[in-house]
Amino acid sequence: MIQQIINYIGIPIIVAALIYIGRKLQILNELKKTSETIKHNIKVVSDFLTKKSSLHFDPSELKNYSPLTLTSQGNEFIAKLGFDNVFKDHKSDFFGCIDEEKPKLKYDVELAAIKSINLLSDKSYMEFLKVFFYNNPNRNMENTAPTLGVYVREQYLKEHPEITQ
Repeated sequence: MIQQIINYIGIPIIVAALIYIGRKLQILNELKKTSETIKHNIKVVSDFLTKKSSLHFDPSELKNYSPLTLTSQGNEFIAKLGFDNVFKDHKSDFFGCIDEEKPKLKYDVELAAIKSINLLSDKSYMEFLKVFFYNNPNRNMENTAPTLGVYVREQYLKEHPEITQ
């Protein structure tokens, strides 16, 4: 008698539990698809903003040839700002941002390098930029990130000779 009650109640409960678990797994699959779509869309927007910001650079710091290259004034700016030392101390953070983008071309590296400046700008070791922007109102992230990004790009490409185009 107890065995029959367990069979009548137990089997439907097990079936209901399996259906419930199946629905949750289906929801998880949908969330995974949605998060991948969101991740892709964020990358598209981020790439667009990075490309847009690289159009606003100080021509005295970057040569507007293909590719963008630092001028002597650009190198002096990086040294005066102290970015070269910050970069040396935190190179793995900058390179990590670039590596996440899985660059195949030098242009990919350039965009990822500029983006790394923006992504890491809230780190404590980048606070000097906010002080610089405050004391130099004509400068901001939009017109400084391309110069710093080109510096990061050059350092990255020195260590990745397999990226040739």
